[in-house]
Amino acid sequence: MKKNIIVPIIISLVTLLSACSNQGTQSKNSDTQKSAPKTAQSFTAESSSEKSQETPTNHKKSVINFEQIKMGDYGSIAGDWKLIKATAKSNDITDSTQATLTVSKDSLTDGQVTINASGLRDSDGNHQLNYQKEQGALVAGLDDAAINYSIKFYPRGVTNEYNNGSKNLIVIWTSNNNYTEVFEQENSDADDSSSTSDKKQSELWNTEKDQKLQSFISEWSKTMNQDYQKYDGTNELEVSTGMSYPSDLANEPVKGQRASIGWSKDGKGSYEYNVVAIYNHNGTVPPLPSRITYCFAFHNGKPVVLVDQSRDGGGDFEETQNEKLNAGFDRIAKN
Repeated sequence: MKKNIIVPIIISLVTLLSACSNQGTQSKNSDTQKSAPKTAQSFTAESSSEKSQETPTNHKKSVINFEQIKMGDYGSIAGDWKLIKATAKSNDITDSTQATLTVSKDSLTDGQVTINASGLRDSDGNHQLNYQKEQGALVAGLDDAAINYSIKFYPRGVTNEYNNGSKNLIVIWTSNNNYTEVFEQENSDADDSSSTSDKKQSELWNTEKDQKLQSFISEWSKTMNQDYQKYDGTNELEVSTGMSYPSDLANEPVKGQRASIGWSKDGKGSYEYNVVAIYNHNGTVPPLPSRITYCFAFHNGKPVVLVDQSRDGGGDFEETQNEKLNAGFDRIAKN
């Protein structure tokens, strides 16, 4: 009797244990299937994050953004800099000088002077800086100060007297003892494989964008029932009112105010408005003469479309109110 009771109990226990074992196995397999995609997704996200962080690093090492510097943004040159030469009254004092250069996104200082969006600050106070381009370098200087200063930014690849152009340079000069400091950015010789991409990202205007704008104007002009002639980069563009571009740009105000405006093939000239393309339509319906002249330009590094429809006199550029034209140029300039 006892044997008959024990045998069914044993069978039941074995069956129960087997079922539990199968459920455990299925549960483990289910977790593995669910967790595997998470692992792959996490790795991909981390890899993408790492790539997105690596690209700006190379950009900072190889490119000096002149337009950003003019506005007090030094992010393109932030990093480590070392003194490679120092002179005073034409004597080399490099070995006896402990000068250092600290560059952050918002300021640049060698311990004696500080440069930021407000200008240059020394022991005499703050002074406004004026910028201009000289032989591929950006030069910041003062107009009127008891002690004068000059700060030159040499991008990698620009020939200079201090190195072979292999690295970015910043040269700080002061009239006090005719003192000069030359700083070289460490690791600014980024891999050539990334320099082409960096250059393309830093370009405001190039041949590819110019061709895209020409195609856009060709289609847009049809909607306006107007035909436009483009300045070809060589021969003056003469309009029906007697003006000639780009030479007469220097004689025209912008928004009724005297402004610095001129031709700049890459949009990075020293003007307030750096014109990269000019299109003109001469009217055929009285009163004549009449014209519509568009200048596609960069103002403080940002795309802007100027228009002049004046019939007599020297003319006056205004920002166009044509939304399609503004949107088209903005899209082409930023891509």
